[in-house]
Amino acid sequence: MKYFILLLKLAVFTILVLIRLGEWDISHLYQWSKYRNALEFYISALASIAIFLLLLDFIQMAVTGWYRSRHRISRDDNFIIGVGQIYQILLVAGIAVGLLSLFRIDVRQLFTSLSIIFAGIAILTKDYITNMINGMIITFSGQLGIGDNVRIGTHRGKILDITLQNIHLLNDDDDVIYIPNALLLTIEVVNYTKREIKRSSIEFEIDLKHLKSVEEMEVMLIDTISPFSEMIQPDSYYLRVAEVKKDLVSMKFQYILKEPNKELDRLIRRKAIRRLVEIISEREKVADQIPDLPDMPGHSVI
Repeated sequence: MKYFILLLKLAVFTILVLIRLGEWDISHLYQWSKYRNALEFYISALASIAIFLLLLDFIQMAVTGWYRSRHRISRDDNFIIGVGQIYQILLVAGIAVGLLSLFRIDVRQLFTSLSIIFAGIAILTKDYITNMINGMIITFSGQLGIGDNVRIGTHRGKILDITLQNIHLLNDDDDVIYIPNALLLTIEVVNYTKREIKRSSIEFEIDLKHLKSVEEMEVMLIDTISPFSEMIQPDSYYLRVAEVKKDLVSMKFQYILKEPNKELDRLIRRKAIRRLVEIISEREKVADQIPDLPDMPGHSVI
């Protein structure tokens, strides 16, 4: 079916080129019409639009086909997505110019006479244009790709798609988050997939009164995820103190999976976080049961 559609497109393209160049005379179809000159113009204009659209389609197919055969890939990567984005831009531009030509409007004169209006439109749509340009940069830079596990600002998840306007991110709660491309140039972006070591990290904060020692907390977390020990590299467990605040300690519990597995990592993170909640809850109850020491007459509690 795919090859049949391709042959049909080639046949239509050839016929339109012959009509446009005058090699195929179809004047007998409208020679008795009183609108002969108008019909000639519209047929020529429509043929030119169709030729452009088909030619653009052939170029996209040829470029993507050559790239797939050279790199032996079947799925879409950044280059193919970028080619698709360029195709969409040229397609919209070509259709716009074609519609103007149908109304016999000179595009150059239109842009010259309405330059102030177009400047205003450009100012109003600058965010849209900025997102488009950034989307092209992101796509062809190769820094981010579909399937990468990333953190963009406060959002972390897997990239589902990169469009001209935004990035589609699937987080751990299976929510799809749409992040504007322009935002990626102003915030921190971490690509966990690009790291040579696939280290997983669980970040949390704990009150100082609930923390006896870092070593004890590390042992408790290691024991919690011990059922998954066969899938985790030995001696890769590490509880790191990221920041010490007035009443809180920011910590990161890290480990390395033998094979990257998003679902397994999600199960491990869920089990560890639930255990952390249990630990804090238990120690909160113990703290509530300890009565406060009363002030003795003539003495002060320091």
